[in-house]
Amino acid sequence: MSRHTPRRPWAAAITAVAALAIALTGCVGIPTSGQVTVGQALTQQDAGDFEFFPLGPAAGADQEGILEGFVAAFTGSAGDYGVARQFLSSGFSDQWNPRSNVTLRTNAQRYVTVDETSMEYSVNAAATVDSVGQFRQANAPAPLTMHFSFVMEDGQWRISSAPDGIVLADATFRAIFDTHTLYFLDPTGIRLVPDRRWFPAGTAALRVVSTLLDGPPAWLQGAARTAFPEGTRLASPGVDVQSGVALVDLSTEALAASSSERQMMQLQLTASLTNVPNIRRVSISVGDTPLQVPEVASSAPQTNPQVDARALAFDGTAFGFLVRDQVAPIAGLSQKVAQVRPLAATLSVGADAAAVLGAEGAWVVRTGDTPSTLLDTRQDLVAPSLDDYGYVWVASRRDASVVRVYDYAGVGVDIRTGLSADAGLSAIVVSRDGARVAILASTPAGPRLVVSSIIRDANAAQVPTALSAPVIDASTETGAALDATWVDELSVAVLSGAGTQRDVTLYEVGGERSSLGQPGAAVSLVGGNGEAGLRGLSESGTILARSGNGWTDTGIEVAFLGTQR
Repeated sequence: MSRHTPRRPWAAAITAVAALAIALTGCVGIPTSGQVTVGQALTQQDAGDFEFFPLGPAAGADQEGILEGFVAAFTGSAGDYGVARQFLSSGFSDQWNPRSNVTLRTNAQRYVTVDETSMEYSVNAAATVDSVGQFRQANAPAPLTMHFSFVMEDGQWRISSAPDGIVLADATFRAIFDTHTLYFLDPTGIRLVPDRRWFPAGTAALRVVSTLLDGPPAWLQGAARTAFPEGTRLASPGVDVQSGVALVDLSTEALAASSSERQMMQLQLTASLTNVPNIRRVSISVGDTPLQVPEVASSAPQTNPQVDARALAFDGTAFGFLVRDQVAPIAGLSQKVAQVRPLAATLSVGADAAAVLGAEGAWVVRTGDTPSTLLDTRQDLVAPSLDDYGYVWVASRRDASVVRVYDYAGVGVDIRTGLSADAGLSAIVVSRDGARVAILASTPAGPRLVVSSIIRDANAAQVPTALSAPVIDASTETGAALDATWVDELSVAVLSGAGTQRDVTLYEVGGERSSLGQPGAAVSLVGGNGEAGLRGLSESGTILARSGNGWTDTGIEVAFLGTQR
């Protein structure tokens, strides 16, 4: 026997309530689709969060009714999913681990009876969230079938075997989970490295702090670190919030931190708890005794670093920032950039250096008396990228398998990307914190975006040595791969298309992907400050700017748009 879950006449009303919850909690999540499971109420909790209260098993329910009720109870996390455990046999109830993972499903779900003591539950899985809140979105929803076994206990059917984890519809997931950005430190301790996680709203403060204390995830190992001494854990079972102050009581290992490390501990906690409701500041203690932490200086690392709001461009003669339709030169640099006949450029944070693709190859151009250095004379190079450690990233369009990284003196090392040598390369862009790199490749199957962390040698001037396994490895069938750029600290925009049609897709590191519309016949894309700061360049050489949810042609003509660090 099999069936599809029907659409109840009043399901729309529940969906509307869930939508209200989303609006009030400020969730950022998967686009709303699919119905909310019937048989539960939605009520408001403390601090503006919402909680579902599912129903327990009905007396005399058959196997299908028990399985449906169990799935519906995935929405109730209270008491360690106490209601859901009521559907389980006495011998299995304590074995089931609901926090192992969350599967986000599309609208369709199917229950199939295999025999009297077993059933299957099938969905299309659109994304998963693991036990530490790491989100992974599939390139396309994939079929997933789960097996359940049943036993009779005291005359009632109960589930005796089930996979760990829970399954939620998109809209329900958004009503329960919030996004939170954990902040770690780069190897030098002067930049913050973000890592987005998804946690149930009611447990956010505890989950954020405990996960932060676990240190950087596997994919950021070697690219980021933490200021907390090894072994530091929460000394109490929770994180109390009193009058807007999060009270974080740590184990005695925290006492080993130096004054500067304590400042960074404070900074990591404060930045990571920003999105938790009603928390305005953080107080650290050890064994309930306040930890002495020097005041964090205003020069401390900032989250989501910003760039000059003006467009960086070369108009065929001058290189610099656009003021209306005129180029304002950068002192000591613009003329030197123009001299190498530039085709693309990336400007350093202090505007004292630029990685430039010129007519002869890839250059590093610096202010002062230092002459420009021709780093790479290969043909068909993509626009070079630059990091704040003093390295220029250069790659050939013909081979996506390797990137060559040069210091300013021209000494280069090859970094393997994990991509095939048969794939073409369209863009390589280092994030502003220097900890991650986005690579856009052109494959026979279509554009492929890979985002990895950059592993560096701390004993050799932070020279890059390898890339991590990708945190994003996304493919699309939308035309050719044209360009990619960082939009902010957690988002990469990809330009793809064919003919005169172009598409811009936003990929969130640790989040979802979404469309940013069609910018006409664009040929390149550069980031600014968030989505509103994105700019494109049309085939005719005019600047394209964001306008609401779309794009507008400014009519301002330039030879190319530069990337700002």
